[in-house]
Amino acid sequence: MPEVRSRSLLSRRALLATLAPAVAIGTLGPAWAQAPRYGRLRQVREGLKSDLPVTIEVAGGAIDIVFADGAPGFDRAPALAWVRGSAETVAAYLGGRFPVPRLSLLIVAQEGRRVGRATTWGYGSSTIRVAVGRGADAATYARDWVMVHEMLHLMLPTLPANQFWALEGSATYAEPVARARLGKLSQQQLWRGMVRGMPQGLPAPGDAGLDHTSTWGRTYWGGAIFWLLADVRIRRTTRGKMGVEHAFRAINAASGGNRTASTMERIAAVGDRATGTGILSVLYAEMRDAAAPVDLPALFASLGVIGDGRGVRFDDGAPLAAIRQAIGGASPR
Repeated sequence: MPEVRSRSLLSRRALLATLAPAVAIGTLGPAWAQAPRYGRLRQVREGLKSDLPVTIEVAGGAIDIVFADGAPGFDRAPALAWVRGSAETVAAYLGGRFPVPRLSLLIVAQEGRRVGRATTWGYGSSTIRVAVGRGADAATYARDWVMVHEMLHLMLPTLPANQFWALEGSATYAEPVARARLGKLSQQQLWRGMVRGMPQGLPAPGDAGLDHTSTWGRTYWGGAIFWLLADVRIRRTTRGKMGVEHAFRAINAASGGNRTASTMERIAAVGDRATGTGILSVLYAEMRDAAAPVDLPALFASLGVIGDGRGVRFDDGAPLAAIRQAIGGASPR
Protein backbone atom coordinates (compact mmCIF):
# COMPACT_ATOMS: atom_id res chain seq x y z
CA MET A 1 0.00 0.00 0.00
CA PRO A 2 1.13 3.65 -0.07
CA GLU A 3 4.54 4.17 1.44
CA VAL A 4 5.16 6.17 4.61
CA ARG A 5 5.96 9.84 4.16
CA SER A 6 7.10 12.31 6.75
CA ARG A 7 4.69 14.73 8.38
CA SER A 8 6.94 17.59 7.29
CA LEU A 9 6.57 16.57 3.64
CA LEU A 10 2.79 16.42 3.97
CA SER A 11 2.77 19.92 5.46
CA ARG A 12 5.05 21.20 2.71
CA ARG A 13 2.88 19.63 0.03
CA ALA A 14 -0.23 21.05 1.64
CA LEU A 15 1.32 24.52 1.51
CA LEU A 16 2.33 24.12 -2.13
CA ALA A 17 -1.16 22.95 -2.96
CA THR A 18 -2.58 26.28 -1.86
CA LEU A 19 -0.13 28.18 -4.07
CA ALA A 20 0.53 26.13 -7.19
CA PRO A 21 -1.70 26.01 -10.28
CA ALA A 22 -1.42 22.20 -10.33
CA VAL A 23 -1.84 19.98 -7.29
CA ALA A 24 0.28 16.88 -6.66
CA ILE A 25 -1.32 13.77 -5.22
CA GLY A 26 0.26 10.35 -4.96
CA THR A 27 3.02 8.15 -3.64
CA LEU A 28 5.69 10.85 -3.57
CA GLY A 29 8.55 10.03 -1.21
CA PRO A 30 11.17 12.20 0.54
CA ALA A 31 13.46 12.10 -2.53
CA TRP A 32 13.08 10.98 -6.09
CA ALA A 33 16.03 8.61 -5.91
CA GLN A 34 17.32 7.84 -9.38
CA ALA A 35 15.14 10.35 -11.20
CA PRO A 36 15.87 13.75 -9.62
CA ARG A 37 15.22 15.56 -12.89
CA TYR A 38 11.54 14.62 -12.76
CA GLY A 39 10.61 15.43 -9.18
CA ARG A 40 8.69 18.62 -9.99
CA LEU A 41 5.85 19.34 -12.36
CA ARG A 42 7.84 21.72 -14.53
CA GLN A 43 10.49 19.02 -14.96
CA VAL A 44 7.81 16.46 -15.78
CA ARG A 45 6.43 18.79 -18.45
CA GLU A 46 9.90 19.01 -19.98
CA GLY A 47 10.19 15.24 -19.80
CA LEU A 48 6.96 14.90 -21.73
CA LYS A 49 8.72 16.68 -24.60
CA SER A 50 11.77 14.40 -24.52
CA ASP A 51 10.32 11.71 -26.79
CA LEU A 52 7.36 11.14 -29.08
CA PRO A 53 4.25 10.00 -27.19
CA VAL A 54 2.52 6.68 -27.65
CA THR A 55 -1.23 7.25 -27.41
CA ILE A 56 -3.66 4.58 -26.33
CA GLU A 57 -7.40 4.99 -26.08
CA VAL A 58 -9.35 3.38 -23.28
CA ALA A 59 -13.06 3.74 -22.45
CA GLY A 60 -13.49 7.23 -23.82
CA GLY A 61 -10.12 8.53 -22.65
CA ALA A 62 -6.78 9.00 -24.37
CA ILE A 63 -3.47 8.42 -22.59
CA ASP A 64 -0.35 10.03 -24.05
CA ILE A 65 2.58 7.97 -22.79
CA VAL A 66 6.13 9.28 -22.99
CA PHE A 67 9.22 7.31 -21.96
CA ALA A 68 11.50 9.97 -20.47
CA ASP A 69 14.59 10.65 -22.60
CA GLY A 70 13.63 7.73 -24.83
CA ALA A 71 14.39 5.22 -22.05
CA PRO A 72 17.05 3.32 -24.05
CA GLY A 73 17.04 -0.41 -23.34
CA PHE A 74 13.64 -0.30 -21.67
CA ASP A 75 11.10 -2.92 -22.77
CA ARG A 76 8.12 -0.81 -23.72
CA ALA A 77 5.58 -3.43 -24.76
CA PRO A 78 4.79 -4.88 -21.30
CA ALA A 79 4.76 -1.38 -19.82
CA LEU A 80 2.18 -0.25 -22.37
CA ALA A 81 0.06 -3.33 -21.66
CA TRP A 82 0.29 -2.54 -17.93
CA VAL A 83 -0.91 1.01 -18.49
CA ARG A 84 -3.82 -0.18 -20.62
CA GLY A 85 -4.79 -2.85 -18.11
CA SER A 86 -4.68 -0.38 -15.23
CA ALA A 87 -6.82 2.09 -17.16
CA GLU A 88 -9.35 -0.64 -17.97
CA THR A 89 -9.51 -1.58 -14.28
CA VAL A 90 -10.26 2.00 -13.29
CA ALA A 91 -12.80 2.42 -16.08
CA ALA A 92 -14.60 -0.76 -15.05
CA TYR A 93 -14.89 0.48 -11.46
CA LEU A 94 -16.31 3.75 -12.75
CA GLY A 95 -18.98 2.10 -14.85
CA GLY A 96 -17.08 1.75 -18.11
CA ARG A 97 -15.69 5.28 -18.40
CA PHE A 98 -12.12 6.52 -17.96
CA PRO A 99 -12.24 9.44 -15.49
CA VAL A 100 -10.65 12.13 -17.69
CA PRO A 101 -10.69 12.66 -21.47
CA ARG A 102 -6.92 12.96 -21.72
CA LEU A 103 -3.99 11.99 -19.49
CA SER A 104 -0.29 12.72 -19.91
CA LEU A 105 1.85 9.92 -18.46
CA LEU A 106 5.62 10.11 -18.06
CA ILE A 107 7.38 6.79 -17.44
CA VAL A 108 10.87 7.25 -16.04
CA ALA A 109 13.17 4.25 -16.42
CA GLN A 110 15.35 3.50 -13.42
CA GLU A 111 17.47 0.65 -12.14
CA GLY A 112 15.84 -2.38 -10.57
CA ARG A 113 12.77 -4.49 -11.24
CA ARG A 114 9.92 -2.79 -9.44
CA VAL A 115 7.38 -0.07 -10.04
CA GLY A 116 8.58 2.86 -7.98
CA ARG A 117 7.18 6.14 -6.77
CA ALA A 118 4.50 8.02 -8.65
CA THR A 119 2.69 11.33 -8.44
CA THR A 120 -0.50 12.66 -10.01
CA TRP A 121 -1.09 16.32 -10.80
CA GLY A 122 -4.40 17.90 -11.63
CA TYR A 123 -6.28 21.19 -11.80
CA GLY A 124 -6.21 22.30 -15.42
CA SER A 125 -4.81 19.10 -16.88
CA SER A 126 -4.12 15.56 -15.72
CA THR A 127 -0.55 14.29 -15.47
CA ILE A 128 1.05 11.22 -13.89
CA ARG A 129 4.73 10.50 -13.48
CA VAL A 130 5.92 7.03 -12.44
CA ALA A 131 9.32 5.37 -12.08
CA VAL A 132 9.68 1.84 -13.42
CA GLY A 133 12.66 -0.47 -13.14
CA ARG A 134 14.31 -1.57 -16.37
CA GLY A 135 14.11 -5.16 -15.14
CA ALA A 136 10.34 -5.08 -14.57
CA ASP A 137 8.66 -8.15 -16.04
CA ALA A 138 5.13 -9.46 -16.47
CA ALA A 139 5.02 -10.62 -12.85
CA THR A 140 6.03 -7.15 -11.64
CA TYR A 141 3.25 -5.51 -13.59
CA ALA A 142 0.67 -8.13 -12.62
CA ARG A 143 1.08 -7.49 -8.89
CA ASP A 144 1.42 -3.70 -9.18
CA TRP A 145 -1.08 -1.46 -7.40
CA VAL A 146 0.58 1.90 -8.04
CA MET A 147 -0.80 2.68 -11.50
CA VAL A 148 -4.40 1.88 -10.56
CA HIS A 149 -4.01 3.98 -7.40
CA GLU A 150 -2.70 6.95 -9.38
CA MET A 151 -5.36 6.70 -12.07
CA LEU A 152 -8.05 6.64 -9.39
CA HIS A 153 -6.78 10.06 -8.34
CA LEU A 154 -8.17 11.31 -11.64
CA MET A 155 -11.79 10.61 -10.65
CA LEU A 156 -12.33 13.34 -8.02
CA PRO A 157 -11.73 17.06 -8.38
CA THR A 158 -8.83 18.69 -6.58
CA LEU A 159 -9.77 19.56 -3.00
CA PRO A 160 -8.33 22.03 -0.47
CA ALA A 161 -5.17 20.89 1.27
CA ASN A 162 -6.93 20.03 4.54
CA GLN A 163 -9.20 17.65 2.61
CA PHE A 164 -6.43 15.70 0.87
CA TRP A 165 -7.42 12.73 3.04
CA ALA A 166 -10.54 12.35 0.88
CA LEU A 167 -8.41 12.11 -2.27
CA GLU A 168 -5.75 9.78 -0.90
CA GLY A 169 -8.35 7.79 1.02
CA SER A 170 -10.55 7.28 -2.04
CA ALA A 171 -7.65 5.87 -4.06
CA THR A 172 -6.40 3.76 -1.13
CA TYR A 173 -9.86 2.28 -0.63
CA ALA A 174 -10.96 1.86 -4.25
CA GLU A 175 -7.71 0.49 -5.70
CA PRO A 176 -7.83 -3.02 -4.18
CA VAL A 177 -11.62 -3.14 -4.62
CA ALA A 178 -11.33 -2.34 -8.32
CA ARG A 179 -8.62 -4.96 -8.85
CA ALA A 180 -10.48 -7.62 -6.84
CA ARG A 181 -13.61 -7.18 -8.92
CA LEU A 182 -11.66 -8.15 -12.03
CA GLY A 183 -9.91 -11.05 -10.34
CA LYS A 184 -6.55 -9.28 -10.22
CA LEU A 185 -6.57 -9.54 -6.43
CA SER A 186 -8.11 -12.33 -4.37
CA GLN A 187 -10.82 -11.71 -1.79
CA GLN A 188 -8.33 -12.81 0.85
CA GLN A 189 -5.81 -10.22 -0.33
CA LEU A 190 -8.44 -7.49 -0.52
CA TRP A 191 -9.78 -7.89 3.00
CA ARG A 192 -6.48 -8.86 4.62
CA GLY A 193 -5.09 -5.56 3.33
CA MET A 194 -7.96 -3.61 4.83
CA VAL A 195 -7.82 -5.43 8.18
CA ARG A 196 -4.09 -4.79 8.43
CA GLY A 197 -4.02 -1.29 7.00
CA MET A 198 -7.04 0.53 8.36
CA PRO A 199 -6.00 0.57 12.05
CA GLN A 200 -3.25 2.98 10.95
CA GLY A 201 -5.97 5.48 10.11
CA LEU A 202 -7.58 5.55 13.55
CA PRO A 203 -7.14 8.75 15.55
CA ALA A 204 -4.21 8.82 17.95
CA PRO A 205 -4.41 10.59 21.32
CA GLY A 206 -4.65 14.29 20.66
CA ASP A 207 -5.80 13.91 17.07
CA ALA A 208 -8.73 15.96 15.83
CA GLY A 209 -10.96 15.23 12.85
CA LEU A 210 -9.79 14.32 9.36
CA ASP A 211 -9.75 17.96 8.23
CA HIS A 212 -7.31 18.79 11.03
CA THR A 213 -4.90 15.82 11.24
CA SER A 214 -2.55 15.49 8.26
CA THR A 215 -0.39 12.57 9.40
CA TRP A 216 0.31 9.82 6.90
CA GLY A 217 -1.94 7.29 8.61
CA ARG A 218 -4.90 9.63 8.90
CA THR A 219 -4.46 10.91 5.34
CA TYR A 220 -4.31 7.53 3.60
CA TRP A 221 -5.98 5.06 5.93
CA GLY A 222 -8.20 7.48 7.82
CA GLY A 223 -9.53 8.54 4.44
CA ALA A 224 -9.97 4.90 3.44
CA ILE A 225 -11.99 4.26 6.62
CA PHE A 226 -14.28 7.14 5.66
CA TRP A 227 -14.97 5.65 2.21
CA LEU A 228 -15.46 2.12 3.57
CA LEU A 229 -17.99 3.42 6.08
CA ALA A 230 -19.69 5.38 3.30
CA ASP A 231 -19.81 2.29 1.09
CA VAL A 232 -21.35 0.13 3.82
CA ARG A 233 -23.90 2.76 4.83
CA ILE A 234 -24.94 3.48 1.23
CA ARG A 235 -25.43 -0.21 0.52
CA ARG A 236 -27.44 -0.73 3.70
CA THR A 237 -29.63 2.31 3.08
CA THR A 238 -30.30 1.49 -0.58
CA ARG A 239 -30.66 -2.25 0.11
CA GLY A 240 -27.75 -3.05 -2.14
CA LYS A 241 -28.86 -0.99 -5.13
CA MET A 242 -26.07 1.58 -4.73
CA GLY A 243 -22.48 1.65 -3.51
CA VAL A 244 -19.87 4.35 -3.05
CA GLU A 245 -18.74 3.81 -6.65
CA HIS A 246 -22.05 5.32 -7.78
CA ALA A 247 -21.20 8.44 -5.81
CA PHE A 248 -17.71 8.51 -7.34
CA ARG A 249 -19.15 8.16 -10.85
CA ALA A 250 -21.56 11.02 -10.34
CA ILE A 251 -18.90 13.27 -8.82
CA ASN A 252 -16.57 12.51 -11.71
CA ALA A 253 -19.23 13.18 -14.33
CA ALA A 254 -20.28 16.45 -12.70
CA SER A 255 -16.78 17.77 -12.05
CA GLY A 256 -14.66 16.44 -14.90
CA GLY A 257 -12.27 14.81 -12.45
CA ASN A 258 -9.00 16.17 -11.13
CA ARG A 259 -8.75 18.83 -13.84
CA THR A 260 -11.11 20.97 -11.75
CA ALA A 261 -11.31 22.17 -8.15
CA SER A 262 -14.06 21.73 -5.59
CA THR A 263 -14.63 21.12 -1.88
CA MET A 264 -15.63 18.09 0.14
CA GLU A 265 -18.95 19.71 0.98
CA ARG A 266 -19.80 20.09 -2.71
CA ILE A 267 -18.76 16.65 -3.86
CA ALA A 268 -20.54 15.05 -0.91
CA ALA A 269 -23.75 16.76 -2.00
CA VAL A 270 -23.31 15.46 -5.56
CA GLY A 271 -22.66 11.93 -4.33
CA ASP A 272 -25.66 12.08 -2.02
CA ARG A 273 -27.98 13.12 -4.84
CA ALA A 274 -26.69 10.27 -7.00
CA THR A 275 -27.30 7.65 -4.31
CA GLY A 276 -30.52 9.17 -3.02
CA THR A 277 -29.08 9.44 0.47
CA GLY A 278 -27.46 12.04 2.71
CA ILE A 279 -24.73 9.68 3.84
CA LEU A 280 -21.59 11.40 2.56
CA SER A 281 -22.61 14.75 4.03
CA VAL A 282 -23.59 13.24 7.37
CA LEU A 283 -20.43 11.12 7.60
CA TYR A 284 -18.25 14.10 6.70
CA ALA A 285 -19.92 16.14 9.44
CA GLU A 286 -19.18 13.32 11.89
CA MET A 287 -15.50 12.96 10.99
CA ARG A 288 -14.20 16.30 9.74
CA ASP A 289 -13.67 18.05 13.10
CA ALA A 290 -13.94 15.37 15.79
CA ALA A 291 -11.60 12.40 16.14
CA ALA A 292 -14.56 9.98 15.70
CA PRO A 293 -12.99 6.60 16.61
CA VAL A 294 -14.31 3.62 14.65
CA ASP A 295 -14.67 0.10 16.09
CA LEU A 296 -12.94 -1.62 13.18
CA PRO A 297 -13.02 -5.18 14.62
CA ALA A 298 -16.79 -4.89 15.08
CA LEU A 299 -17.21 -3.43 11.59
CA PHE A 300 -15.19 -6.20 9.96
CA ALA A 301 -16.96 -8.86 12.03
CA SER A 302 -20.33 -7.55 10.84
CA LEU A 303 -19.04 -7.90 7.27
CA GLY A 304 -17.93 -11.44 8.00
CA VAL A 305 -14.21 -10.70 7.89
CA ILE A 306 -12.38 -12.41 10.75
CA GLY A 307 -8.66 -11.86 11.23
CA ASP A 308 -6.79 -14.98 12.28
CA GLY A 309 -3.32 -13.53 12.81
CA ARG A 310 -1.80 -14.45 9.44
CA GLY A 311 -4.75 -13.72 7.17
CA VAL A 312 -8.52 -13.57 7.23
CA ARG A 313 -11.40 -16.00 7.01
CA PHE A 314 -14.94 -15.25 5.96
CA ASP A 315 -18.19 -15.79 7.85
CA ASP A 316 -20.98 -15.79 5.28
CA GLY A 317 -23.54 -15.90 8.08
CA ALA A 318 -22.52 -12.45 9.34
CA PRO A 319 -25.23 -9.77 9.15
CA LEU A 320 -23.47 -7.74 6.44
CA ALA A 321 -21.76 -10.59 4.57
CA ALA A 322 -23.74 -9.77 1.42
CA ILE A 323 -22.36 -6.23 1.52
CA ARG A 324 -18.81 -7.56 1.81
CA GLN A 325 -19.41 -9.78 -1.20
CA ALA A 326 -20.89 -6.92 -3.19
CA ILE A 327 -17.99 -4.59 -2.38
CA GLY A 328 -15.35 -7.05 -3.52
CA GLY A 329 -17.34 -8.58 -6.36
CA ALA A 330 -17.37 -12.03 -4.74
CA SER A 331 -20.21 -14.38 -5.64
CA PRO A 332 -22.13 -15.60 -2.57
CA ARG A 333 -21.79 -19.30 -1.96
